[in-house]
Amino acid sequence: MKKKKLTLRQRLVRLGAPAVLIPGLVLAMVLGWNAKELWQIRNFYENEAIFPKSGLAGEAIDGDNFYLNNDQSIRLIGTNAPDRGETDFEKAKNTLNSLVGGKKVYLEYDRYQDDKYGRIMAWVWVSCETKPNFLPADYMRLSFNRSRPGLKDNPDGCKQGKLVNEAMIRAGLAEVETYKDRGELKYEARLRN
Repeated sequence: MKKKKLTLRQRLVRLGAPAVLIPGLVLAMVLGWNAKELWQIRNFYENEAIFPKSGLAGEAIDGDNFYLNNDQSIRLIGTNAPDRGETDFEKAKNTLNSLVGGKKVYLEYDRYQDDKYGRIMAWVWVSCETKPNFLPADYMRLSFNRSRPGLKDNPDGCKQGKLVNEAMIRAGLAEVETYKDRGELKYEARLRN
């Protein structure tokens, strides 16, 4: 029996490439990029060039999105702030700017690390004492939609730090965002309380 040859997209999916990266990876290969290293990658989510652990925050886009200084777009996971044109949009954007703008931020990943818009989804921490010791991104995952009990305490290295996602909700400028039919996020229960 002859083995069916996989398309490039199917090979990338099997390797675990994030869906938002596949068109760019395919284009780069078509344009002549040598992808030998790509086939050696076992976990794209551990690649710090794609998913950094920390960075210097730039300008806020709105109340739940901002750019790092390297132009990567970061989305506060588990939150939803007003969109452009909605009440409190400017206030939410300015508050997020005051929390992260120009500061070193630490990014903690969860079971969903990127979205369909190419943004990195993360828990964002500021004012940490040292480099935080985060649990793995898949810590909560028991199955597709089942999770471990949520985290309540700040991670080691950031006991005095602030969870920006939570600060936006406590300020009344964002709501808790749950993902229907998906497993619970690390700090989702903490945000609801």
